[in-house]
Amino acid sequence: MKTRTKGTTKTVAQATESAKSVTPKIELAPESTNPPHLFILPKDASPEARIVSIENSRYEEEDRYLICPERGIYEFTRVAAPKTTPRSWLLDPQDEEGGKEDKAKGFVSKAADLYIATQIDPIFILLPALAPRPKSISSESAKKLFLAGDDYLERVTTASPQLSSLVRIEGLRTRLETRMAVVCDTVDAGDETMYRLNEGKLLDELLRKAKKMCASGLPASMEEKLIRKALEVPMLSIKRDQSFLSELVNEEDPVRGHVGITTPAETPDTQNSTSTAATSFSEASTAATSFSENIPTPRITLPPINAPEGVADLLRLRTALFFIFSAYLAPHLTEALKKLLICQSFSVDFAPLDTYLAHLAKLRQEAVAARSLGDYSRKRSMNEDDEGLESRAEKKQKKDEEEKRKKAGESRGVRDLKKVNVSGMKKMSDFFKKKV
Repeated sequence: MKTRTKGTTKTVAQATESAKSVTPKIELAPESTNPPHLFILPKDASPEARIVSIENSRYEEEDRYLICPERGIYEFTRVAAPKTTPRSWLLDPQDEEGGKEDKAKGFVSKAADLYIATQIDPIFILLPALAPRPKSISSESAKKLFLAGDDYLERVTTASPQLSSLVRIEGLRTRLETRMAVVCDTVDAGDETMYRLNEGKLLDELLRKAKKMCASGLPASMEEKLIRKALEVPMLSIKRDQSFLSELVNEEDPVRGHVGITTPAETPDTQNSTSTAATSFSEASTAATSFSENIPTPRITLPPINAPEGVADLLRLRTALFFIFSAYLAPHLTEALKKLLICQSFSVDFAPLDTYLAHLAKLRQEAVAARSLGDYSRKRSMNEDDEGLESRAEKKQKKDEEEKRKKAGESRGVRDLKKVNVSGMKKMSDFFKKKV
């Protein structure tokens, strides 16, 4: 027998309503393959300023630079949000009169990257032309000759063609030749000046920049990881071994342990310091997860570095100098300047720093050796303790087994008699004694 089913009009209507609810009211445009970037440029840049691609003096790759004939050359420093807390930019364009344009022309940047134009010395743009890389590793460096400024600028424009039109501007050309004369030996050939790179002058100029960098203070991360950690005196493990031996003595003989070795007890001062540390940690975590414009962040005062006088400043200076090397100089030029820096006749003597770092390296080796020796003795004592524990456990096990065997051989009546309270009663042997 066949039956006729009713239509599913209600089900179709529900599906249509759910599809309408899922569909967004405003459809977003597809993601752009070439999204805009946010730049902060100098306010007083001239109208002739351009963003061009120039060969990087370190990696021989093209990077973006802002060239202003009046203000100089600027590099772009990228400031990005940490990956743990991703952020975005909400960009709202404005017209020339300051009013907002149509809302549909806004843009949401997926990555909150900010490019800040920071001024750079033109010397770093000229270094690839002044000190070209050797063609091969084994090849000897070519003999340095005096060349005209136009020849060096032609080398720069050959590697960076976008710079050729700007170099013709008199103001920028004069600026480049002025900075070239600072690091080069010059001779006059008629009406023309000839230049040749002097590595000693270049090192003097970079040391001056490093000193200026140290005067304003190194970043906190560099100060902590490259200065304080490098000058930290290693703790020998002898104290740790003594504390371990004192714990062993206290476990074996508490009275003897308190006679020879004293351990600091918890006093109200230590309790106060512990609570203060916990409070400061909670305050720091709160400050890290919240934002307040009115409450100023207290400045943390770090303890002084335990090192001979002048050693920390020398390390800061060399760290800043090596940072400039790694960021702006080609590897072959970096090696040449490092060799020149070792020369004792140079303006800055890093011998006290090298001597102290060698002393710290020796102390670290002694600490590692003492720690390994302490670990061996500690391991041996622990093995001996384990053997003693095993022997005691075996004795206890044998004793328990003997008691179980004795109890198993006793009758029920004997076990019941043992439970009887015989306090105040005479023993059976008293009845068989002779009367006096």
